[in-house]
Amino acid sequence: MGRFVRRFLAAIVFTVTTVWFASAAWAAEAGTVTPLTAAGTTTSVPGTVPVYRPAAASPRLVVCRTGASLTGLARELAAECRYHEIQAAVDAVRSPGTTIYVLPGTYHEPSSLRAPKGRCASLDDATPLSYDDQHACPHLQSLISVTGQAGLQIEGVGGSVIIEGKKQVGVRAERANGFYLRGVTVRGFTEDGVSVSETDGFTLDHVTGLANGGHGLAAYTSDHGLITDCSASGNGDAGIATASAADQRGGRLSVEIRRCASYGNLIGYSGTAGDSVYVHDNTFNGNSTGAMLDSSVQAVGMPQNHAMFVANRVFDNNADFYHDCHARCPHRAVPVGTGMLLAGGDENTYASNMVYGNWRYGFAQYWIPANRRGETDPAKARDTSHGNRYVGNLTGVTPEGTAAPNGVDFWWDEQGDRNCWQSNASSRGYPRSDPASLPTCDHPSAGGPYAQQGNPAKTAVVTACAAYKPGRPIPKGCDWLATPARPAS
Repeated sequence: MGRFVRRFLAAIVFTVTTVWFASAAWAAEAGTVTPLTAAGTTTSVPGTVPVYRPAAASPRLVVCRTGASLTGLARELAAECRYHEIQAAVDAVRSPGTTIYVLPGTYHEPSSLRAPKGRCASLDDATPLSYDDQHACPHLQSLISVTGQAGLQIEGVGGSVIIEGKKQVGVRAERANGFYLRGVTVRGFTEDGVSVSETDGFTLDHVTGLANGGHGLAAYTSDHGLITDCSASGNGDAGIATASAADQRGGRLSVEIRRCASYGNLIGYSGTAGDSVYVHDNTFNGNSTGAMLDSSVQAVGMPQNHAMFVANRVFDNNADFYHDCHARCPHRAVPVGTGMLLAGGDENTYASNMVYGNWRYGFAQYWIPANRRGETDPAKARDTSHGNRYVGNLTGVTPEGTAAPNGVDFWWDEQGDRNCWQSNASSRGYPRSDPASLPTCDHPSAGGPYAQQGNPAKTAVVTACAAYKPGRPIPKGCDWLATPARPAS
């Protein structure tokens, strides 16, 4: 690590701690509790994040492929193998707390590909299904389906375990409280590699989402979640996504994402209504946008609020997936060349992140008018973006201390109250921002000519890009959808 980086990290400790305590005071004024202390530990321990059961746990079932070369634990477990498809083992589970061990191989699950019959044949597999329909017709959209089973752990052991197929979703866990998935790669599905929904307590541990049409790893309307030591690449939307995470309003965390690498996707991490998520110690690089939160669509938990991004490395997010994309164009517009994006959200904290080599923006924040997501209550018209804090981030410099500037380190549309930027540093000395002067956390934003509706020149671009539709010409006035020029050092 370069000397500049070491000096900077040492210098910000006191300031970051001070601002975190100030953030707690703001939260108290709003009737909430800040989810993290200055030391970075939770103030309330989520009680139902499932705990890993070490091998060889019981009760257990074993799935294997014929002809695989096995060693160690996998070789020992092979004698117990009774299943050659993962879904068959899932269907055979009879008690909560069962572990399914999956031995090395590629699993295509041919039984899940059979043509639907009866009522299932009459359902449209292209439309969202109710829980009852998913339970009755588990393979209409999903290759492997876990519905309503509690405490199930599925673990790949002994080598590479790949789940591959032609369904919309590779592994779907719905209302599967205590679900634990570990040590598998899920690839090539038209929507999500892994989808966890309406589940209280889940862990995705050393799971890879590869080359899926939508998200690599996704969680929807779920709570007490952990996504750890994961990898996601080549996915058509976000590598990792949490949508409508449990809205705790800062009382505690809902989903934690840590030590993951997400690269070569449209977005590294996406949190549409990513409420109360804690995203830390991850790497987001080589995407169009590294990490984003948004309040852009109608969904549970809007507007987005109370996320924390801490100690992430976010760099070189300049990939253009819009040019000559034809039938595989991205389904939404994001600003190519952006590290961390907040598109409408409240009471979020960005602290101690290293953000560099993003040729448009290091950080960007703009508001989303409530009517854009279908909200008609006039009192909520400008319910984003307020109370966001950017503290102690290092921009434009690599961990080795080499300059790798962002286009602009901090970009803000100038709308909203109680936003602040403090103790951030840059390879340029001070971060370069637009506007040139940003409010500090001692004097956060309050009023000003653009506080209500944003700077018109900036909101015009946001509005133009919001009209983007895949397969249609890029909207006039939207200049986001191409890799920007490399900034000068």
